[in-house]
Amino acid sequence: MVATTTSATGWARELRSWLASPPAKSPNFRALLGAAAWRRLPAAVRKRFAHDHAHARVITYRGRMVVKATVFGRCLAWACQLIGTPVAPYVHDDVPVVVRVFDKPNRGGTVWERRYDFPGRAPVVVSSTKQIEDDGTLVEALSAGLRMRLQVFERDGALHFLSTGYFFQIGRLRIVLPNWLPPGATHVVHEDRGGGRFLFTMHTAQPGDDATYFQSGLFS
Repeated sequence: MVATTTSATGWARELRSWLASPPAKSPNFRALLGAAAWRRLPAAVRKRFAHDHAHARVITYRGRMVVKATVFGRCLAWACQLIGTPVAPYVHDDVPVVVRVFDKPNRGGTVWERRYDFPGRAPVVVSSTKQIEDDGTLVEALSAGLRMRLQVFERDGALHFLSTGYFFQIGRLRIVLPNWLPPGATHVVHEDRGGGRFLFTMHTAQPGDDATYFQSGLFS
């Protein structure tokens, strides 16, 4: 009986370990970009993305965005309500948006929480976490275990994030999604506009197709 109980306890411990998500940490963008590319970024961008800029506090940005999507994109966004809200399901040309940036406890990643106040609708909150996995990969962690691998680089003084694939993370199990599946590659650009302002632009599309999703807005 003692041996059986010990064995069951061991199996339970192994199961909990397997179901637990792999360790992750907050990204160090200077290290990811390299010293030369980091220096080419405007000082304001470097400050916003400094390794510990959000530690122990919340940074809030406010702005207005144009939010567009194809009919298919809107249908996909509505379907994705089943796994959370990875993308806003509405469109509008002038949407007030509040962005909150803060670190997860134990440095498990940096959260970017976006609240869209579409006219005449309840607020829509989209939350994602930029994190470094144990293999050094930069990912955007969304709801329901959905992950987006990211390449980060500097171009013409702007900071770029380009998705290189999607997968679901269920404990230690990783289910990689084929690249031909929608919505396509996501390209985000953070461009400083001076005076404490920056332009955020997100474009998601399959090669050669119209943008499934497009968002752009000025924040301060």
